[in-house]
Amino acid sequence: MVSASCQHDPVAPEVVKPKVLSLLPKAGYPGTSAVISGYGFTEPATVSVDGVQASVTSVTIDRIYFKMPEHELGNVAVSVTTGGETLTGLTFRYAEPVEEEKLAIFSYTPASGIEGDQITISGQLFSNKKERNTVKINDLPCEIVSANDTRLVVVLPDNPEGQYPFVVSVDGETVSGPNFTYDKKPELTVFSITPNSGSEGDIVEVAGICFSEIPAENQVSFNGVPAEVLSATTTKLSVKIPSNPKGSYPIIVTVGEKTVEGPVFMYVAKTYTYTVKTMSGTAGRAADAITIVDGGPTVAKFRQPRGVAFLPDGRLAILDNGNNAMRFMDLNTWDVTSSKKTTSISNAGWRGAMKGDWFYYASKGNNKIIRYNYKTDVAEVVAASFTGTSPMDVAFDAAGNAYVLVRDGSKAIFKATGDDLSTLQSFVTFDDGPLAMEFDPEGNLIVSTNGCQIIGVKPDGTKFVIAGIRSGKADDPGEPGKPLTAKFGANLFGLTLDKDGNIYLADDSFKVIKLIARGEKGYEDAVISTVAGTSGQSGKVDGKGAEARFNSPGEIRMDPSGKRLIVTEYNAFLIREIVIE
Repeated sequence: MVSASCQHDPVAPEVVKPKVLSLLPKAGYPGTSAVISGYGFTEPATVSVDGVQASVTSVTIDRIYFKMPEHELGNVAVSVTTGGETLTGLTFRYAEPVEEEKLAIFSYTPASGIEGDQITISGQLFSNKKERNTVKINDLPCEIVSANDTRLVVVLPDNPEGQYPFVVSVDGETVSGPNFTYDKKPELTVFSITPNSGSEGDIVEVAGICFSEIPAENQVSFNGVPAEVLSATTTKLSVKIPSNPKGSYPIIVTVGEKTVEGPVFMYVAKTYTYTVKTMSGTAGRAADAITIVDGGPTVAKFRQPRGVAFLPDGRLAILDNGNNAMRFMDLNTWDVTSSKKTTSISNAGWRGAMKGDWFYYASKGNNKIIRYNYKTDVAEVVAASFTGTSPMDVAFDAAGNAYVLVRDGSKAIFKATGDDLSTLQSFVTFDDGPLAMEFDPEGNLIVSTNGCQIIGVKPDGTKFVIAGIRSGKADDPGEPGKPLTAKFGANLFGLTLDKDGNIYLADDSFKVIKLIARGEKGYEDAVISTVAGTSGQSGKVDGKGAEARFNSPGEIRMDPSGKRLIVTEYNAFLIREIVIE
């Protein structure tokens, strides 16, 4: 007998609800065999494709096999009805049946261009015989350069700016490809004039596009006055400046029927020829200890020459920085002699100035001011204490007062009453380290700084910027007549002035000699140009203007005659002159 407590009620079987999971394949065409996967399927089961009943071939608990009915191309919804429930959520894409390969265009390289460009058309079933292929774009025929079964290289015909498909025909079969972009055609344009200032007879380079390679087909004028075009390429014109009054005029260029206006060219009163010659030294000599060698131009040797001074007896005094020696050059014969009286007290002699029989100069390496008497061959220390380090220059005003420039620390110029340098007092300070100084005809102290600027200091100590963007660090003359838009290098170790107050700079950063030529308003509308050397190109090359090359122009001084400049090259071990004509 079974106990009543051991008896159980029967458990009803679990009902599994049908569910669809996937449809494979996801694309095809009418008649494609397909299968729906899921679970809980029972017979009978029907499949509806966008409302059209499909032919079901078999049903299992987790699979329904059927064939796709007729339908137009596109995406359709597929549903299943089984066990009294209708299940949705499946899609199928009707596509064209796979056929044999046909003539086709896939892509272009490059995907844009202008008349005359060569374009590669990629595709299939082209003919490898050029004459069996025809290529058009915007209904204009293209020249076929080469052909194979997958590549056609063609030359673009003239077409307006826009997008057009290439159309390729091979043996009577024609196909159109994707759109190709016709770019805007380059038009006559003038970008720049170098240099951007000068006068009649100067040769300038005009940069632009769409010039004629035949010089006579380029008409160039300034202020309506025709200029001579000496040579021409499609991007550069060499032009001889015609006569015009002093002023600023845009360049006008005409090629064919197209006329454009270019940048402004500034006419200045005069132009000069600057011819660089090597006076003495051996270019590229290693900085060894055997460099105090006297003799003629090809015999003498230096070790990092720096500052110079014109002595009343007609010689040039040279501070041989690396040897701490005073050297002398006969300016007629260029023969070099030496005095070693400074070697025991000097360390890296830099720049200085004459007063009477004495050459006062900064001894940068040991923070002293030394003076040397060229008549008695006597050298002595006259100042040895500054607020800051690296004294780099000495100058005297018209009243005979001394000024000492100190680059580091105080970044200042100190002043002494008379030439008693024991009484030095701070005169003016700078945001950047001052490098060199000289007085202009009005009594202003002109100072170069390692902040890439030229700064004027009035007799009362008031500063004003003459030229340069602070820390501009580029070789850029700026806009003509706007010197505050110019950019210089940071290594402006030498500057000098002519009798008119025009400033010459030795820009060691870019290996060039520059001129700041005063305008009608003085420094305010000064024009900046490069008179010798080519920006960024170093070497020892004599020649006129841009033909010359410098290695390390440090000091520059105007000869008392005003007809030449002396330049020392400290790392090329040379003394150079620039003859002004």
